Amino acid sequence: MSDSDGSARRSGRRRQRGTLLRPKGSGVWWVRYHDQFGREHREKVGPKGLAADVYRKRKTEIAEQRFFPEKFRRPRVLLADAITDYLGRNASRIRSIKEWSRLGHKWSEAPETKGKTLDDVRPSDIERYRERRRQDGAAEATVNRELTCLRAVYRTAITDGKVEKSPVLPRFFYTERNQRVRQLTDEEEGALRAALPARHVPKLDVALYTGFRRGNVFRLRWEDVNFNSGLVWARGTKSGEDYAVPMNDALRAVLHDLPSRLRNAWVFPDRTSEKAMDGKRFDEKVFRPALRRGRVQDFRFHDLRHTFGSRLVQAGVHIRTVQELLGHKSLRMTERYTHLAPSQKIAAVQALVRTRRTTTGTNGPGGEKVQAVSGLAVEGVPLVKANRRAQAAMTRAAGRAASGMPSGPPPRELSATRRADSGRQRSGSVGPKRTTPAAPTAPARWPTPLSLPR
Repeated sequence: MSDSDGSARRSGRRRQRGTLLRPKGSGVWWVRYHDQFGREHREKVGPKGLAADVYRKRKTEIAEQRFFPEKFRRPRVLLADAITDYLGRNASRIRSIKEWSRLGHKWSEAPETKGKTLDDVRPSDIERYRERRRQDGAAEATVNRELTCLRAVYRTAITDGKVEKSPVLPRFFYTERNQRVRQLTDEEEGALRAALPARHVPKLDVALYTGFRRGNVFRLRWEDVNFNSGLVWARGTKSGEDYAVPMNDALRAVLHDLPSRLRNAWVFPDRTSEKAMDGKRFDEKVFRPALRRGRVQDFRFHDLRHTFGSRLVQAGVHIRTVQELLGHKSLRMTERYTHLAPSQKIAAVQALVRTRRTTTGTNGPGGEKVQAVSGLAVEGVPLVKANRRAQAAMTRAAGRAASGMPSGPPPRELSATRRADSGRQRSGSVGPKRTTPAAPTAPARWPTPLSLPR
């Protein structure tokens, strides 16, 4: 018997089974237990009451075969280290590693997450970060990109067993209203061409005639320009799929006259001619100052792509063709341009205004079809006149019914020849036909046409 057990008995207190006080007098309690394989385990808990609860929980897990000791030995990884590890392992797969490195640095230095481990970051920290970024003026789409970066880091950490769950919840993402369609008018295009230096105008032409994004315009290589097939290919696109745009005559002439053709691998090389021109730097140093000089308000380089799609729709190009030329994976992205073609909608509605004839029934033993009037005009007869004629016919029919006359037309009198033929058929005789006609007699019950009620 140990001294601690003896002192506990002498004091009349009973020590909880499986709990240890180490070191003595520190107030920090441990639990000690053996798993289903007989291996001993020890855990540092804290207060005595909590240690007793943990001990009972571990024994229950062992009895129910739910005890997995490796999850208790999980290392506590800093969020900054997890971000660095993720970027290093996915550098070749991420389309814009420079941009994601910037986003990762934001999370590492953010006051809500700085110095914390993966387990220490709570959903409340993410909410506070999101609201702070919005108050700083960040757009909803920008915040969504930052949340996407952190979510990707946590997903990799979960796969590696570094953390159990992610604090980035789906409800933290904003619903983006990406409906901006700003196109360049003819007057603005002329002012922009005049404000741009002459050597930079071909970049404007390529963007307007291909609809490529800024990155695809400045990463364009001559191997992606085929003058024989008349196609210009966009590689490494945002959607992840390459697509081609046919060259029109203007684009063919612009590309044919570029000085880099047959001299460089890039269509728009930088000053060293060793790599492609930096599109972002061109936007900041050349394009935006030209917009200010040309007094073109509320316009971005990406709006050249919107101009490409808008002009196609306004020219009557089918929406599916516009989708393929823009490289959209979903038609939903292309539908933002449909409101720019009101003439097509007017023509579609106008197609309903046409001559239609609908069969509504038969009249008389001959089975003649009665045509109903439908639509705004029938064979050049206005609907008002047609209604008047129908109303007059109904009035005449009502007058006949009031005078005791049948409502239908007068029966036709059979000729003598037909009466004779009918008699022979009934009697079975087959003699020669009589051809002498008899004068028709009108029935007494039918008045002359002049006495018909009006």
